[in-house]
Amino acid sequence: MLLSIFSNPNTAHLIEIFCWMLGAFLIGLFFGRFIKSKEKKNTHNTNTEIQDDLNIVDDISKIRATQTFKRGGVEMLTTVPLENENGLNFNRIGTATFQEKDNLQQIKGIGTSIEEKLNNIGIFTFKQISNFNSKDITEITDLIKFFPGRIERDDWVGQAYSLLNDKEE
Repeated sequence: MLLSIFSNPNTAHLIEIFCWMLGAFLIGLFFGRFIKSKEKKNTHNTNTEIQDDLNIVDDISKIRATQTFKRGGVEMLTTVPLENENGLNFNRIGTATFQEKDNLQQIKGIGTSIEEKLNNIGIFTFKQISNFNSKDITEITDLIKFFPGRIERDDWVGQAYSLLNDKEE
């Protein structure tokens, strides 16, 4: 009886396919477990690296939103403090309110998200950006989590100065 099952060409073909699939399954199972055990050995190192990255203090959490409207929709005139807790010297840079805001996106390198971050720390106008020095640029780069050196490469100060002069003409 068993010999008659194997003599049928259709049955023999199905058994051969089953053996190939079983072999592929076992090979996959073996390599899957091998790779998984290798990953477990390396996981300890990556977990400590991730934890070290998470322990970095998030400077953006220090940024406070400025209240522009009181309850009931009454508009408030808000100003930025002259000495910011972030280390920016607004006596030298200059202060501005949201109502005096320039379109900072005219400066190459400033998009919508960077403009929002600059506004959150009190930078609203071309005049303020044109007054930046290297210490301010370093502080702002840290505060808005921008690529180091990018503000200098894009020449925000020079662009702001020329936009300010174009605006005054």
